[in-house]
Amino acid sequence: MWFGAQDKQPVTCKGKPLPIMLLPGPQMTGPELPLRFGGTRQFPGPPINGYKSDNSFRLVIKTRNEFDDFWKQFMAPISPSQWVPPPEVDFSKEMVIVAAMGMRPTSGYQIIIDGACETDGHVEVFVSSIDSTKCGGGQAQVVTYPADAVRLPQTDLPVVFRETQIPCTEWLKLFQRSNRSGGE
Repeated sequence: MWFGAQDKQPVTCKGKPLPIMLLPGPQMTGPELPLRFGGTRQFPGPPINGYKSDNSFRLVIKTRNEFDDFWKQFMAPISPSQWVPPPEVDFSKEMVIVAAMGMRPTSGYQIIIDGACETDGHVEVFVSSIDSTKCGGGQAQVVTYPADAVRLPQTDLPVVFRETQIPCTEWLKLFQRSNRSGGE
């Protein structure tokens, strides 16, 4: 069901698909996002859906200390009165994967961790970037910092990120198809 840009072959998991779990936090309602290897998930939600960084980055967090350091950096630009404690993550069973797009000049940009697969002695994490500004429509003239973070099963295997730029027209088709079929 999922395919990338530039007429590439569909991405398939040549190993064991891994479950993607959201970080604990406020539950969002609304349409679901399609995952590469079947199923759906919620949109990245607050507070993690905006990581104030000028540059794009990918991060694998495997310990509580690493997560606490990440969370301090994440909260630094926010007024201390609005800080929220880091979500509980059981690092004996889970690790956290973060993908941030960096600063963007308007709304209309998204980054989604939409697949993970254990294969050939490593874990592949699939990250899709969407630029909806090219589809027309109104974008808020405000600087944004799109980001996503998920939990995956803890592993000692190396993690490799696989990046896809999805044209907004294809993203809209996938999104609509996923929500009509209930993510099947």
